[in-house]
Amino acid sequence: MSDTEITKHFFKANGIKYFRGKAFDIELGCLGQKKDPAGANAYLAVEDRIRRSQLRGKVHRTTEVKVDWAKQRAAEVEANGKLNVFGINVKGTTAMSYEQARGGKVVLVNFAIDERPLKTLLNDTPAALKYLASEGQDARIVSSVWVATTYELYEYIKQSGAKSVSADAGDAALEFTVTGSSHGAQTLTFSPKTTFAYGMHKVKDWNKGKSQIDDLEDDNKGMG
Repeated sequence: MSDTEITKHFFKANGIKYFRGKAFDIELGCLGQKKDPAGANAYLAVEDRIRRSQLRGKVHRTTEVKVDWAKQRAAEVEANGKLNVFGINVKGTTAMSYEQARGGKVVLVNFAIDERPLKTLLNDTPAALKYLASEGQDARIVSSVWVATTYELYEYIKQSGAKSVSADAGDAALEFTVTGSSHGAQTLTFSPKTTFAYGMHKVKDWNKGKSQIDDLEDDNKGMG
């Protein structure tokens, strides 16, 4: 908990800094140009996104952080507006202020696409490959997002056995559903306004001709 820090530009957890710049525009699978790459205001300017249906089966919950909200500053936490918090038996999210989060046990949960399936996904998506190759060094893809949940929902996610990620074809939202005995099916519907912070990947190596990605690497806040 002592390693957790929230500012208007980043969210630090487990020694890693994630981006918060324009998080309200961000979804898993967004493609874009990293602006101000090594500067304090670095953020992703979204230009396209992977189709939701292509992310099915590739997204999973990785970790969670119980933030000591009392040690954070309200102005930094609410830099992008109030927190959009997923809860039990709540359709969508509930907007909460810093003060409500401080007293309501809000947890930040990370969902991500691992590097190997991410590389496969991109290599199987010609439009994404074309974009990344043409954009060059500043091209990025959003590979992880942090979202806010109530402590009750966080505990339910941890304890529930069945978990699934689904999306209809086209532009339908990405949904993460958990099923348990006490509250039944609970669904988190990811959209740009639900993203608190995000992580990105960039292309490290191409094959000859830039027709396939050979290697990716993660890009954290503070890196060029």
